[in-house]
Amino acid sequence: MVKQDLQIIDADVHPWVPGDIEGLKPYMSHSWQKRFDGKRAILPDHPLRPPLAGNTSIRQDTTTPAGEPGGSCPHFLREDHLDKLNIEYAVLSSIQAGKLVAYPNAAEATVLASAFNDYFIDRWLPVDGRYRLAICVAVHDPVAAAAEIRRVGGLPEVVAVYMPLMNILMGNPHYYPIYEAAQEMGLPIFIHPTGTEGAFQTSASFAGGVPSTYIERHTSFPQIAIGNLASLLFEGVFIRFPKLKLLAAEFGYGWVPHMLWRVDQNWKQFRREVPWLEQPPSQYVLDHVRFTSQPVEEPEKDEYLDQILEMMHADRTLLFSTDYPHWDSDYPQTTFTSMSTELRQKVFHDNAAELFNLKPAA
Repeated sequence: MVKQDLQIIDADVHPWVPGDIEGLKPYMSHSWQKRFDGKRAILPDHPLRPPLAGNTSIRQDTTTPAGEPGGSCPHFLREDHLDKLNIEYAVLSSIQAGKLVAYPNAAEATVLASAFNDYFIDRWLPVDGRYRLAICVAVHDPVAAAAEIRRVGGLPEVVAVYMPLMNILMGNPHYYPIYEAAQEMGLPIFIHPTGTEGAFQTSASFAGGVPSTYIERHTSFPQIAIGNLASLLFEGVFIRFPKLKLLAAEFGYGWVPHMLWRVDQNWKQFRREVPWLEQPPSQYVLDHVRFTSQPVEEPEKDEYLDQILEMMHADRTLLFSTDYPHWDSDYPQTTFTSMSTELRQKVFHDNAAELFNLKPAA
């Protein structure tokens, strides 16, 4: 167990359903179980997998005593992660569920999203009071997604809406029913790489073409966040939904200062295109958008990182995350070690507590 006075909320932890769709079948009707029999019981996957041991992104040292992959057992994750690091809350976001964007069939994706939510509500949340859930929705059918948010979004352990990204930018009215429901329930939108980007027609696309290696794909993730954030800003989503918040998890943050400057500069020059924006676009980012720390930027000099954090207003916009149990996990004892005590408190705890409306654990 890490001995420290620092309060920690981990904004991005990834649980796993053993057996893939097979493990979700108890949370479907009998007819839908039959629909997913055979080959259909495997979620689509990207052909470019990490070139690591076992060709998997999950760390070998997080394997459970039963031999299941890391993140598959709520009891083991509690001991291996929450207890060891004195984590007050852990926000669960299923990247496995994010693969639903690869489905061309909206009905299948919608049923699977509900099954994922019911699985984690049933098997994870009762295990430990520190677990909080970002429920998943199938963005293929935004009306059905809004209904799903209203179905389970009122549970006290549900703190966000995980919205896997399709090849429709987030400012598009297609998503308005989702935003309306999330705002109504007081839940922030949670976006995260799904592992399907650039590999399926329905998935988010990379700029310029399709990467040919994992290292290229992993390096290019910020493109997707930048494009979608620009869409949200200039299409006026935060004007239409003034209480909506967004967390961009695992897209990095070194690019944030550049984008803040660029959107403001363009707004000054082309603001006639977006008369609904009454403030500089950067102000909407500071008021509505947050980012996670993992993967932590590693510039050649520590002072460069300090400058990035200052320029992006990290005291308001940055949340600590580990990305457990993935290969590039970050840990509190080795993350932002030169950061001031006041700023660490905000990044490691207070910003997440505010975004997710988390009260001090009993």
